[in-house]
Order: sequence, then C-alpha cells, then structure tokens
Amino acid sequence: MSNKAKGLYILLFLLFSSFSFSQKVTVAGKVVGADGAELPGVNVYIQGQTSASIMTDIDGKFSLQVQEGKVIMFSYVGFLTKTLTAKEGNNYVVTLQESNHAIREVVVTALGIEKKESTIGYAVQEVDGKELIKARDPNPITGLTGKVAGLSVGASSEMLTAPNVLLRGDQLSLYVVDGVPINSDTWNISPDDVESYSVLKGPAAAALYGSRAQHGAILITTKKGAKGRDKLQVEFNSSNVFDKGFLAFPRLQDEYGAGENELYAFGDGKGGGLNDNDYDVWGPKFRGQLIPQYDGEYTPNQTWTTTFPGGYSYTGNIKPTPYIARGKNNLGNFLRTGFQTTNNLSVTKSGKDYTVRTSLSHSFQQSIIPNMFLNITGLNMYASVNLSKKFSVDANLNFNYQYTPNYPDVSYGPNSLIYNVAIWTGADWSVSDPKIKGIWQQGKEGVQPIFAEYQRYHNPWAMVNYWLRGHDKKDTYGYVTGHYTIDDHLNMSLRTQISTYDLLRTEKMPSWAHPYGREQNLGDYREDRRRLTDSNTDFQLNYNYLLSDLIQISGLVGGNLRIFQYNSGFTSTDYLIVPNVYSFSNSLNPIQANSFNAKMNVYSGYAAMDVDFGKYATLSATGRLDRSSAILSSNDTYFYPSLSVASLVSDYVKLPDFISSLKVRGSYAAVRGVTTSEKIGTAPFNTITALGGSTSNSINGYP
Repeated sequence: MSNKAKGLYILLFLLFSSFSFSQKVTVAGKVVGADGAELPGVNVYIQGQTSASIMTDIDGKFSLQVQEGKVIMFSYVGFLTKTLTAKEGNNYVVTLQESNHAIREVVVTALGIEKKESTIGYAVQEVDGKELIKARDPNPITGLTGKVAGLSVGASSEMLTAPNVLLRGDQLSLYVVDGVPINSDTWNISPDDVESYSVLKGPAAAALYGSRAQHGAILITTKKGAKGRDKLQVEFNSSNVFDKGFLAFPRLQDEYGAGENELYAFGDGKGGGLNDNDYDVWGPKFRGQLIPQYDGEYTPNQTWTTTFPGGYSYTGNIKPTPYIARGKNNLGNFLRTGFQTTNNLSVTKSGKDYTVRTSLSHSFQQSIIPNMFLNITGLNMYASVNLSKKFSVDANLNFNYQYTPNYPDVSYGPNSLIYNVAIWTGADWSVSDPKIKGIWQQGKEGVQPIFAEYQRYHNPWAMVNYWLRGHDKKDTYGYVTGHYTIDDHLNMSLRTQISTYDLLRTEKMPSWAHPYGREQNLGDYREDRRRLTDSNTDFQLNYNYLLSDLIQISGLVGGNLRIFQYNSGFTSTDYLIVPNVYSFSNSLNPIQANSFNAKMNVYSGYAAMDVDFGKYATLSATGRLDRSSAILSSNDTYFYPSLSVASLVSDYVKLPDFISSLKVRGSYAAVRGVTTSEKIGTAPFNTITALGGSTSNSINGYP
C-alpha cells in the first residue's frame, strides 16, 4: 500500500473516531429525595452550560440529550448538588441528599406557593392538620390556640360567630384555602379535610393579597391525595368529647335574698308586694323567718301580715313561708353535661394521572344549656387529572350546612340566660324547684310562667323551651384550576373561584317575655337574612431559570378580578295580635324592616421574584396593584410592595457544635388600609336596636 493510501486510511479513521466520540446520547430517569419521594422542579444541566438547563416535571422525571461522557448536574434548594456522567439510558434514579445544616421544611406561602423555609425572609409558621384533630376543637381555627407564636385565638361569645384572631395584637380576618381567599366564619371548614395551616405574619409575608392581609393571613391547605399510585384509601375518624361546663363560676353572696334595704314581700312580682319588682338581692337576711314568696299559697279570703325590723310591715294574700337560701348553686344545677361527637369518612382513589377525594363529616354538639344543640354537616370533594403531559385540571367543592332550632343569647339583659340565672337573681328561688321546672302558673298554662319576679327576669326553663332562636346557614366554596406547562422554565395557570353563603336567623319571642324596650308582654317574631357571593378569577405565569451555577431566579406574574356582592335584611313584627303565632301577618303594628346591599369589584395585578444565590442567600420581592370600585375618588389605586432577604449562615460558615442552625432574615413592606366600604363581609356587625329592644345580630363576623 502506498504512503498516500495509508495516509488516507489514517485520516478517515481519525474523522470517524472524532464523530463517534462526539455523538449525543439520551439520558432519562427521575430525581427523588432520600425518602424516595419524587422531586419536581429540580434543575438539571450540563456542567458549565447553565443556559441549557431543564427542570424535572411534576413526577420528578427528566430527559435530555447530551454528549456521552459529559457531567450532568442536579441542583435543588436545600439539597446537596449531585453529578452524573452521561451514558445512554432511560431508567436512571438520582437520589438527592438534604444539606446537613439547612432548615428543611417546605411551607406554604402567599398564593399557595411552596418554599423552603430556609429561603423565606419573613415570619411564617406552619401547623400540621393532624395536630388539630387529636383532641378536636369544635372550630378548626380555635384549635390553633397555643400552637403559633404571636397568635391569639379567642372564641366568640356568640355561637357560630367567627373567632377573634389576633396576630401580634392586630386583627386577622383573611383565610385562604388552597391559595384562594374565601369569606368564612371558619365553622364551615372541617378539620379532617385540612392537611396543614400556614400563618403568614405581617404585611411582608402576605403583601400579595393586598389590603385584606394588612396584618397577615391564615393559609389552609386541604388534603388531596397523590397521583402516580394506583390505590384506594378509606379513612374514618371519630372524636367524642364531654363538656362539664365552666372552669369557674361567678362568686355570689347567698346571705341575703331579694329586695332592698332588707325589705321584701311577694305580691304579684310586678310591684304589688314589697320591693317585688326591684330585685336587687339586698333584701332580708336568710334566717328562716316567714315571708310571702312566689310559691306561697294564694288565699283570696284571708290576709297575712309580715313585720320587718325597723317597724316596717306588709299585708297581703300570699301565705308566708320560711325564707331560706334554696338556690345556692342555681347556675350549676341548671347546666347539664355537654357532649360533642364529630365523625368523618373520606375515600381517596388515585391512579397514574388522576386523584379523587371525597370527604363527608358531621358534628353534633349538645350544649351545656338544656334544649340547645347544633348540627354541622360538611361535604368536601376534590379531583385532579393530567389530561396530557403538559395540561392538568384540578377542582374542589366544599358544602357546609349549619342548623339548630335554638341557640343561646349571650348579650346583656333579661334575654340572656346567664343574666337571669347567674348574675342578678338571688338564692331565694331554686332552679330545681318542681314549680319552677313546671314553668307555668296555675290557671295560666301557656300564658305566664311562674317566677320570683316579672318586671325584669324570666323563668329559665321557659326561656330555653319557648323563647327560641334558630340558625340555618348554607355555605359553599369551590374552585377550578387549569395548569399548562409551556416548557421546562415556564408554566401558567388559570383559576376561577367562588365562595357564597345563605343565612337565616329567627327569633320567636313569647308573649310573656319582657326584654328591655319590649315591656308590653305581647311577643315578637324576627328574621335576619344575609347573602354573600365573593368570586376571584386569576391568571398566573410562573417562571424558573438557572442563570449560573450560583444564581437562580424564579417567580410569577399574575392578575386577579374580584367580584363581591352582599345583601341583608332584618324584619320584625311590632308586637303580635295573637300570642305566640309567629308570622309577619300577625303584627299588631306595621312591621319594621331594614335592608343593606353592597357591591364591589377589585382589579389587581401582581408579581413576585426570588433570586437565589446558591447556599448563601435568597432575595425576594413582591408587588401588588389594586383598583377598587368601592373607593369613590380619583385615588382608587393602591400599590403594595414587599422586599425580604434570608441567609442560612450555617450552610457556609463553620459554627460551634452547640449551634445546629443559624439563619438571618429581614423584610420590608408597605400595605395600606382600606375604607370602611371595602371591609364589607369582614367587619363585625354592631348590635341592631329594633323597636326599642336590643337584639344581637353579630352573625359570623359579617354585617
């Protein structure tokens, strides 16, 4: 072979070898954590070529073409970076280990965004939903008591009203379920459907929600099940609690009975005797002396004279009986053991591309007050399906029904049981007296109860059995969301949500009742109706880019349209023509009514960006722009910015062994307040004065 031919063969061999060594191979597989759980959003790139990075999908899977022998990098916030030498294959399983010193927990932040706690520059605290069903509280929010630093939760004195929630001394009223704000009294959320609670502390944490989150917000993530595992899961949870009543009772004197200046004699309970309409409980001292009382024998043909110290006397037709302290523990004897049972049944079915969960719960609560109870029934349904590799849809519907024919009035006055039994009346009568428990005066059955005084107070057994206040509330919220993945760096979502309720509260006031302002003893009937609809439709574009081995940016841009409508009406008779016939057509005088209507549209745009400098720091910024139709001025637009920075120092500085983790953070935010008109649906409602009488209408925290 000639030298020219040999040279040609060598050249062809070198060219072929060069082509062979430079050919690309496909490397595919999935990335998991140490516990085997798939990790979505992991950055996958070729070493030194960050501009060509991709991200793992929702199932932690990746696939890329790379020159054989190149080094593939896998990086994820809070985890150690791992490498893989490129070789042809589609079944690689890459396991990432968490950094030894990093704060690992993933918490839910504004708009439902999950972040590593180590990257958050503001205060946020998460509570596992399981913690609140071990010893279940009737309300899921009051169950947070003592579990979140700076959070104070006080149960409202009025039944089924939203609890008083204070964070660092400021009122919180914004509740967000799965990233969507809802109007809620919080009684319509079943603890068994809650996966976790996140409390955003302060405006920097919640600035993306605008003025409604001026002081923070409570985020609720519901249970949904997990795709990719073909299984059926059925859960049943039952909680039963007995309630013995108050931890402490009011301390009342039981040395002196009814009356004033040690003078008292019962005539008719309306002033016909001696101080029997002025029940100040500073009458005669209990010595067993004979005094006319409410249960004494009436003798129309015979009179009795009772003398008192100081030369005072009284003559009447009531036969005197021994004056003793018969009711030293009236409140304790009146109350009963309360009981609450809560039961939940949930069924979850999941497959490769879908998950469905249905939850049915019911709570029955027997009050410590006789003839009072409450039922709450809830249905929660969730479904999610991947229609393609890039498009998925998820939806949620929650229906809640609260109903009771009788709930207590806890306001001040003769319409309050505590006022009648525990505070103002004395020990001269016993709540266990068969005559008191029998309710009615002889010959006046169904018309006039028996009691020690009829000017201001009422027989408690008559109150709980005949003076009834009903509550009926249907509450619904739900959403539908579509998610579309544009590429490895961009995805978008469109969501529409609605929360609505329909509430009716009634009061049947018997003809013998005489609260303040309604002393004519003719009875009344009242209805309080309230309806609210609050919808939010929003669009989000999410992005995530790795700019270099050190810098990664991620965030979102979005817009929201909120449409709010609220109306209420309060209607009452002005005394009744026929006693105890509860109908507006039975009003003695023209019915009294008032109504209220409100509408509001809020147009919003918002954006957020996180710049992650590897293990050194994370810089976050958000901004929201709101324009509200409720502000009747040219200055109807508000901007809410926030800026925060966080650094986990223990990730890059050697610390003493007794310091396991050290994090520094700082934040700034400017969140404006709103006008009263913008607070419709969240502000407490003041007491309505109807026809001169006081009727408490603080219902669920809404006007």
